[in-house]
Amino acid sequence: MRKAISTILAASLLMGTVCSCNLKPDTENPNALDPSKIVRTGEPVSVTINELSSESSEKYRQAYINTSFELLKKQLNGNKNVMISPASILLALSMTEAGAGGDTLKQMAALWGGEDDYNAQLSYAADILKKLNNSQGVSMHAADSVWINDSLLQGKVKAEFVDFVKQYYDAEVQNLVFDDQALNKLNDWVKEHTDGMISKILDRFEPSTAMVLINAIAFDGKWADQYEEYQVQDGKFRNAQGQEIDVKMLNGSERNYLENGKATGFIKYYEGRQYGFVVMLPKDEKQSADDMLREFTGDDFDALLNSKTGEYTVYTQMPEFSYDYSSTLNDSLKDLGMKTAFDQNNADFRGIAEFDDDKNLYISKVIHKTHIEVSRTGTRAAAVTAVRMDAAGACIEEDIKSVTCDRPFAYAIVDLNDNTPVFIGTVNDITGEAEKGTGD
Repeated sequence: MRKAISTILAASLLMGTVCSCNLKPDTENPNALDPSKIVRTGEPVSVTINELSSESSEKYRQAYINTSFELLKKQLNGNKNVMISPASILLALSMTEAGAGGDTLKQMAALWGGEDDYNAQLSYAADILKKLNNSQGVSMHAADSVWINDSLLQGKVKAEFVDFVKQYYDAEVQNLVFDDQALNKLNDWVKEHTDGMISKILDRFEPSTAMVLINAIAFDGKWADQYEEYQVQDGKFRNAQGQEIDVKMLNGSERNYLENGKATGFIKYYEGRQYGFVVMLPKDEKQSADDMLREFTGDDFDALLNSKTGEYTVYTQMPEFSYDYSSTLNDSLKDLGMKTAFDQNNADFRGIAEFDDDKNLYISKVIHKTHIEVSRTGTRAAAVTAVRMDAAGACIEEDIKSVTCDRPFAYAIVDLNDNTPVFIGTVNDITGEAEKGTGD
């Protein structure tokens, strides 16, 4: 029976592991990639990055938004707050996908609409990375790294794969022995590249951990129109359980009103006006935010943003809030069709590494962590996604509108140039932390 490895990405993190019964670690612990410890096979990765046509880019934009909402739906958890970064998940999985083949590659690409053109799908992911790192008006940073366990993978990782992720995903690559020092170094990297909002992604290395690929995203945006002191008032928020909670309510007046058959909302712009905080409040006051989102698609979201009109003054209220969220995405990804990558017998990641025996890399766990703070000055948010691979055998007279978020609502931090969400989530409670899954 073939066995496998695991990979972890921040915003997304990919981690690989192998069965290591008879392997002994090297004594060295290098700080950077040693080219002599990877192998050049002369076999290029099975995908290429190309410039996309406007038609192709639009296709994958729509697929990305739809998958973003399908992934969010899988996380909805009744009375708890959730938040995911579809951009982080996309980038983490795309790095892994670059070394996939066969049905593994087909299913991973199909998750983001690329079942007919793997190259175009990965090209769109590479474009997302560039776009995040060239954002206007806000502090947005997306970073990738690959961590190779010398004890298990020395001489087995393909130089062509390393070259690919360095060229197209700007990935830092290090090879070292996976001990406590390496774990601290990896978690320090996560903390640094999420501006301290996420302190770590892993509590430990398993004996079979062979590789960790990390993508991290950090966002810090100031409101284009700041809330004045008088606009921050004591208020009440009725949570998903019907309990009233004392909150600081942000009172504002906006010009972009949103409405469809399921929700009303508004856009609060960040400086530079490329990004906005999009609020989606259930139109039916008796409907929960989760139930509203279960009926929501990416196409609905796209249409909602395109419905924005400036003909109204929109009086808005929303609470200050902050929380952390953690989830294991295995079941969600399998439900959406990405099954073979988790199959230790049939996963095909030979584009990353090859073994002389019957070992095989497969994804054992995809971990996703996020953090958000919404205050009177703006928003800070971060995400880490870990894909662990094992080896086994997002004043003119006019009408007045109001959107009062004194009950559960959904939100998204969105690039308004093309309506793509970087973070999306729900506020069902104002308590602080929501946990789902084990974290690693």
